[in-house]
Parts: sequence; C-alpha cells; structure tokens
Amino acid sequence: MSGIRSTVRVAPGILFVEGPLSNWTVFHGAGAVELVDCGYPADLPLVEESIRLAGADPADLRRILITHGHSDHLGASARLAAERGVVVAASPAELPNVRRDVTEQVTVADLLPSIFKRGTVRWTVAAVRAGGLGDVGVRDAVALEGESILLSTGHELQLVPAPGHTTGSVCFFEPESQSLLSGDAVVSGHPLLRESGELQQLPGFFQHDADEAARSARRLVLCDAARILPGHGPIVELAPHAAG
Repeated sequence: MSGIRSTVRVAPGILFVEGPLSNWTVFHGAGAVELVDCGYPADLPLVEESIRLAGADPADLRRILITHGHSDHLGASARLAAERGVVVAASPAELPNVRRDVTEQVTVADLLPSIFKRGTVRWTVAAVRAGGLGDVGVRDAVALEGESILLSTGHELQLVPAPGHTTGSVCFFEPESQSLLSGDAVVSGHPLLRESGELQQLPGFFQHDADEAARSARRLVLCDAARILPGHGPIVELAPHAAG
C-alpha cells in the first residue's frame, strides 16, 4: 500500500491529508481528535500516522464526520466504532448509505464501458485492494443535527448540503480558515480524470444523480471559501474574486 501523498497544515489544529487514493482531514485540540472522512479501509494505519503527524494521539479520536457513504470515505469507520467507541456521524439523508441500507456507489459493471481508458484498470485494482468492495457499513452511525457542528477540538463546522454524488452528500465549511471540505462534490484530481489541480467533477458514472451533482458543484464554486479541501486531489486555493 502506498503511503500518504502529502499533508498541509491549513490552520491551527487542522491537517489536510492527501492519501493514496482519497483524502481526509484531521482536527485536533483540547486533547481530542475528530476526522472528516477516513480514506479506504486499508488506510487505517495511514489515518493513525496522520493523527500523529498532526501532533495528536490516535487514542484521542472521538468522532468521524462523513461527507458521504462511499467506501473510500467511510474506510475503517465501522471498525473504529466497534473497537474504540468512535462516533460516526453523517447527514440524516445520508445515513441509509452509511449504514448500508442502500448502496449508492459505483460498481465494477459501471466501469466496464471505460475499462480501456487510461488508468481505469490500475485504479480499479488499487481500490479493490484497499477494501473498496468490503463491508464498510456503520450500523450505529448517528445523524448530524442542525447547520452548525461544534467539534470537541474547539473548531466549528458549518454543514453545506451538496446532493447528487449521493442523495445526502454534504460538505463542511470551517469559517475561521475559510476552508470548504468538499468530499466528492467537487474534486481537484483523480486517476480517472485527465487534469489535476483544478476544480472539477468526477466522471458521470460516479454520480448517483448527475444533474443534481452538477447543480451542487456550481453552487459550491460560488461559495464563500478561500480554499477547497477536496476528497480527491490537492488543495485548491481560490482567487479572491472566486471566493465571493
């Protein structure tokens, strides 16, 4: 398994992590750790490494906030919940995906029309090896209530609905650093995309509702953020006029 690609200290107590195939963000402070997303199941050692790189202790992980219930964002959340009592939380509309009552996720069959395109086979093999086909459902996941979420680390996040990629997918906005944690609503790179470093959407077969996903992406590009912390690809710093 490849290691962490890069880390960026966005602001005090906030570490953005670009993992082998997907990203997560570590919030730490006041003797506590919270995550937004969790990579793939096989990324658990890297998640713990990233917490230590942030200057915190993996044993202090309290909660994982999930942007959407795909395997590369749920990761080892179920294991952490069962073994360590970590709380896993998502928007009410996304709980069916997180709990695996439904599965709004790309399948191998969905990839077949693109199988001969550059990078598809390599990415598919890597995703399967990372646990992409595993049972990642978190039966005890809880709903995030309200539009503002106070973390145990002292940070505050605003919940930003971004349906389309999945029914209840959301982003999180951290107002002090003006950072938007966008999940897969908009990304800046992916092995199945040609360009990297620019805001864009994932290919259409990844979207549960492509039209709704496009509307969400357009809204996010106009949001009040200074930077985007995407679910795939590097951080994107926005020009002042683009941040509103």
